Amino acid sequence: MPELNEDNFELIDRNKDAMLQRNKLKYLEDRVATLEKSVGALNTKVGSLVSILAQVNNGDNNAK
Repeated sequence: MPELNEDNFELIDRNKDAMLQRNKLKYLEDRVATLEKSVGALNTKVGSLVSILAQVNNGDNNAK
């Protein structure tokens, strides 16, 4: 078995840190994707509500 020296431990620590950073980035990218989907769904629902309110308001204006 090869002897581990300080350089080996530094390399192992850098690799662990790089892997941790990649995992954090992937997690954050997934969260952003989820938020984008949620915002898109909310925009669709708000658009529908605005459309319905416009129709109701036009109906009220025509009734007068």
